Amino acid sequence: MSNSKSFFVLKAKAIPVRYGLSRNIQTLLQGLDSYHSGSVDDSELGRLVRLSPRRRAAVANTITKCANILKKDPSEVKTCVDIIEMCTEILDIADRQTSTECFPFMKLPMEIRERTMDLMIDNTFRSQTIVPATKAGACRCPKYDRDHVFQTPQMKSVPSLLGKALGEEFYRSFYRKKRFRFRCACELLAHLTNNAHLREHVRHIVVHWCGPKAAEAFSAIPKCLRLEALSINLSKSTLVHLNERAEMMRTYFPVAYRNVRMSDILGIDELLDIRGLREVNVFHIQPKSTSHSVEMDRACLWEMLTRRLTLPQAVNHALNDGLRQFGN
Repeated sequence: MSNSKSFFVLKAKAIPVRYGLSRNIQTLLQGLDSYHSGSVDDSELGRLVRLSPRRRAAVANTITKCANILKKDPSEVKTCVDIIEMCTEILDIADRQTSTECFPFMKLPMEIRERTMDLMIDNTFRSQTIVPATKAGACRCPKYDRDHVFQTPQMKSVPSLLGKALGEEFYRSFYRKKRFRFRCACELLAHLTNNAHLREHVRHIVVHWCGPKAAEAFSAIPKCLRLEALSINLSKSTLVHLNERAEMMRTYFPVAYRNVRMSDILGIDELLDIRGLREVNVFHIQPKSTSHSVEMDRACLWEMLTRRLTLPQAVNHALNDGLRQFGN
C-alpha cells in the first residue's frame, strides 16, 4: 500500500473532518492500517466488518460520499480514489473465505479430554440421576413418581455436535458419571434393546420392579458389561405379575397362593442370574407407607441380592438351580 493510502496520512490532512467520515469507517480504516503493519490478521479485520451491519453500511456510504465529492470538486480525485480503494480492500478482506481450521482437541491427552467432557456433562445435565425419555404410551405400568422426563435444547444438541470420534468419548463419560432411572421394567428393556451406547457404557441402573416384561428386562442386564451398581425399587405393583410356575400353582392352589411370595414374582429367577456387580440396593418407592412385614421382605431381598449379584462372573450357575428347587 502506498504511503498516501493510509489512515494516518488522511488524518494528518484532516480528511475525516473535511469529508465528514463516520466513526465506523474511521475504525475500519485504522484497522486496515493495522492489517498492513501486521498487528492484526485478515480474519480479525474481516470480523470487524461482518459482525457489524453498520460498519459494512459505512463502507458503502463512504464510497458514495467520495463519488459525490468528485463530481463537485475534481481536484479531490487523488484523495477520493485512495479512500475508495481502501474501502474496496476492506470489503475484499471481509468477504474472503474464512479458515476452517479448528482447535486440535483430539491431540490433547486423554485425561484433559475426559475432564473437558465431564465439565460439559455437568453443565448440561445438572441432575445426578437421568430418566431417559420414552415414547408416551409405551406401556401401561403405573408411575409412582412424578414425570421429570424432559430434554432441553442443549441436551438434544450436545451428542450430535461432537461428531463420531468425540461422541464416543462423550457417551463413555456420560454413562459413567450418571445414574439412569427407569420407571418400570418395560422402559428398561426398551432402552437396553435400542440403545447400544447404554448397554456398552452404563455403570448404574435404577429400575422400578414392575411390569409384564420384568423377566426379559432382567435377562438383558448381563449384556451391560460395564454395569457396577443396580438399585431395585419395590412397590405394590411389584407383586402383580408372577412367574410362570407361580401362575400355574395359583390356578390350582388358590388358598395356598393367596399371599404372594418374593420367590413368585416375575423376574426373580432372571435377577438372580446377574453376576459381577459391586453394589446392589433395594428400596421402597413409598417408604413411609410400608408395614413391618413388607420392610422385612425388602431387607431380606436386599441381603440375598447383595450376596448373589456381587459374586464373580465365573461362579457356577448351578447355585441358581439349587435356590429354585428350594423355593419350590
